Amino acid sequence: MPAIAKKKPTIALQRTRHPLPETQRVEVVRALAPLQTGSIELYLQLKNAHWNVRGNAFGSLHRIFDETSQELSEIVDNLAERMAIVGGEPLATIQKLTAVPQLADAPTGMRAQEEFIKLVVDRLSYYIQLVRDSIDVFERYNDRVTADACVRACSALEKKLWMIESHSVSKA
Repeated sequence: MPAIAKKKPTIALQRTRHPLPETQRVEVVRALAPLQTGSIELYLQLKNAHWNVRGNAFGSLHRIFDETSQELSEIVDNLAERMAIVGGEPLATIQKLTAVPQLADAPTGMRAQEEFIKLVVDRLSYYIQLVRDSIDVFERYNDRVTADACVRACSALEKKLWMIESHSVSKA
């Protein structure tokens, strides 16, 4: 299981005239924090796979890992901006990010393409489920805009998951 212990972040909102009530915005920001952290962690693990994968499918895996990391870069930017829009402070320092970890570190010394495929598939599917679960939270707090951003992120990442899984020679 790629998850590690989760901490509930302390939320202090910035003044804003955003129409959601403050109590709802606090919960939206609280739910966005692990998504933002998870996307950054997953981005770095994908870059690790991109830089270090070896094997006969190197070219296509190198490319798909890079494309997926770029997709995550856009997602994390959208999540951070969404956090700021509703009055939160995006997690933008290593100290703040490490206070809300979502994924276990990738093992060192990996090189074989099957190892990287398994790692990326495991972490990506875990993160997709985290995003899917958060959609209900955003809808419960009447933030359809954030929920929609997460639906779009899920759609893009599920396609990447399918493409990466398709490289595996082992049975699911």
